[in-house]
Amino acid sequence: MPTLKLRQDNVRTVPYQGHGGKHQCVYWDEALESFGLRVYPSGRRVYVCAYRVNTRKRLARLGRADAVSLDQVRKKAMTYLAKAANQEDPQGNLDAQRQLKTIDELVEAYIEGHAKKKKKTWREDQSYLNRHVLSKLSGRLAVSLVTADIEAIHSQLGVEHPYGANDVLKVVRKMFNWGKVAGLVPRDHPNLVAGIVRFPERTRKRFVTTVEMPRLLQALEQEDNDHARHGIWLLLLMGLRSNELLKAKWEDIDWDMGTLFIGLTKNGEPLLAPISDAATDRLQVIPRISDNPYIICGRLPGQYLRSLGDPFRRALKRAGLVNLRIHDLRRTVGSWLAQDGQSLHLIGDVLNHRDPKTTAGYAYFQTQQRRDALTGHGSRVLALTPAHLRKPAAPTGISANTLLPAAESAPVMATENSVAHYRHYFRREDLYRLVWTSPVSEIAARLGVSDVGLAKLCRRAGVPIPARGYWQRAESGQGVEPTPLREAPKGLPEWLRIRGTKPAGAVDGRVSTAGARVRKKNGALIGRVAKKTAATAAAVPTVSGSAS
Repeated sequence: MPTLKLRQDNVRTVPYQGHGGKHQCVYWDEALESFGLRVYPSGRRVYVCAYRVNTRKRLARLGRADAVSLDQVRKKAMTYLAKAANQEDPQGNLDAQRQLKTIDELVEAYIEGHAKKKKKTWREDQSYLNRHVLSKLSGRLAVSLVTADIEAIHSQLGVEHPYGANDVLKVVRKMFNWGKVAGLVPRDHPNLVAGIVRFPERTRKRFVTTVEMPRLLQALEQEDNDHARHGIWLLLLMGLRSNELLKAKWEDIDWDMGTLFIGLTKNGEPLLAPISDAATDRLQVIPRISDNPYIICGRLPGQYLRSLGDPFRRALKRAGLVNLRIHDLRRTVGSWLAQDGQSLHLIGDVLNHRDPKTTAGYAYFQTQQRRDALTGHGSRVLALTPAHLRKPAAPTGISANTLLPAAESAPVMATENSVAHYRHYFRREDLYRLVWTSPVSEIAARLGVSDVGLAKLCRRAGVPIPARGYWQRAESGQGVEPTPLREAPKGLPEWLRIRGTKPAGAVDGRVSTAGARVRKKNGALIGRVAKKTAATAAAVPTVSGSAS
């Protein structure tokens, strides 16, 4: 490196020396050691100062030659060298400033480095930070934020969502505390949420009362989604969390022990939930769908029902009930068990609670004790249920021989906010015989459904229906043959269901004149088709379920 006595007149004229653009050219000052002028190939000139701190050699830039005077920069160089002599890095503050993270970088690091790895609710944290923090503070350094910034967000959000505003404070506090541990925020950075007054939160105490229970159960029986209806019943009888029940599989049930294995729950511990007698009866009539391992099946193949919220709200509307949520059913189980005289320890064990306020002096209870408690609770629920709904019955199918048999149970009654509906069930082979014995329009009228809806059910089940003009030709004595029943579509449930406005018991068993003649003249033909149908059905495995 060349040396030169730097003067104000020559610092602007000395040329660049070196081979290639990457060579470093520094003219060191003869008057002040370790102080020099660096010249770039482009002609740019910068004063520099070399020093060593803790065995680390560094080259500090002091300023551009065209911006500061030589005397000013010499004094600055002497200050740098004095600090280096005391083992103080003159650029320490500058390095720390460069390492500071913006709030965007801190949020990303918190979500990826902590929340996703250790929190099941990391998506909620990410949503809070993206929608309420980054939307207003993006681009700023994390250490530049002050309490007033967070208070403004909290106050604005809390006008409509006070609980959500308080949750934002919790997430922000957690993020900055983690940032201090991870070295992304200085240790001495103040707590941004300290001093912010939270919005008041009240403990929810809502549960279904004994007066409301009959109305809720009556309205629930009118729910059209079979799996959703049974799922709400099970929540009411077992006290599970909604997500725990929806993800439960048939293989998790131990019928001999009367238990349902839930796996890891919200509190981080596995749960072996007892199944009461009433819940066992309900489980045994839930339709099963092929290739779907879940108890509460959804519309997508092989998937569980994602939420019971919409069916529950429909039931509440029919029953005329307000201010009830799906989680209130779990609170109902705990409240009714307490009213029945069960101890708080047992209730906490039944509901899988770890709250020290309710489970202090925790005592372990055998599965049978918890099962007995739920069985008694189920009996109280069923005592307020109409007699024909106390023990769920498997579907009774409609066939060509019985057409529409009289119902053994009382019909479903309409509530103030709805019209009574009736569920009619068919086996695929019986539906096939029925539509080839009597016109679709006549069958639909007797069931209280539209002929279009009945035809759609046939198409979904792969059941052929007579073409236009079939019944006229049959009545005139022409030789007509039923279309053979082909193999059932994959995944089709055993029981096909359609919802009508007339109860089965209100319809007689007569068929049309044309249907009677066809049945009389072509009985042998229908019998042969039925045998082929039975052979086809035997070759294809069937499962229980609902077509709608």
